[in-house]
Amino acid sequence: MNIEHVFGTEEMGSVGTPKMKIKAILFDYDDTLVQTRKIRYGTLKDLAREIFQFELKDSHIDDAWGLPGDDFLRRVYGKFSEDLESLWEVYNSFCERDPNLTFPGVEDFLQKYGSTFHFGILSSSSGRRVLKEMEYFSFSKDSFFAIQTAEDTKVHKPNPKVFLPILEEAKRRELDSSEILYIGDTLGDATASLGAGLRFLGMAHEGHSAKIFQDENLEFVSSFLELGRWIEF
Repeated sequence: MNIEHVFGTEEMGSVGTPKMKIKAILFDYDDTLVQTRKIRYGTLKDLAREIFQFELKDSHIDDAWGLPGDDFLRRVYGKFSEDLESLWEVYNSFCERDPNLTFPGVEDFLQKYGSTFHFGILSSSSGRRVLKEMEYFSFSKDSFFAIQTAEDTKVHKPNPKVFLPILEEAKRRELDSSEILYIGDTLGDATASLGAGLRFLGMAHEGHSAKIFQDENLEFVSSFLELGRWIEF
């Protein structure tokens, strides 16, 4: 199927909205490309138990989830985060014991459409984790024209200004925000990307995420297999 054709301005999306021509796809990282929540809850609890001798509860991690990297560790470990650099070293060592995993179909999708779209990543996670983890995936950071992490901006989702750095990089490739699709797993992702003039598509790997997107009448897919079908619709 001709990708250029299906993304013409006259084509219609799966919920009846016009499909603008898309030249670039930006991804959220955690829980969109990779299974961070599933993997890292265990990592965080192990560190708390083995190093700081306390039991970390899911609810405490939930309260911090989505914060930029430094703020996340401060919220999770409280008084034990005073020496943040040392905490990062310990945390990274524990993460090495629990390698993060991509969701099924990610590698195939990036390989199949890498010559059709410019790919990028915008994440609130620290580059200390994102870039390190990507060394172990079958795709590399060179698959993306830009990888923006928490250290690259002072504002964060749901603030639309979080997209300013990566949009500057996109302009160098003559990409307009209206030609960029952002794929993420939260309402904060939707608020930030739509506010920045991008198109948004939800990625609902879990049923509760699908319900949230449905309630807000936001278009979404539930896997990278579905994403491939959505693109070729």
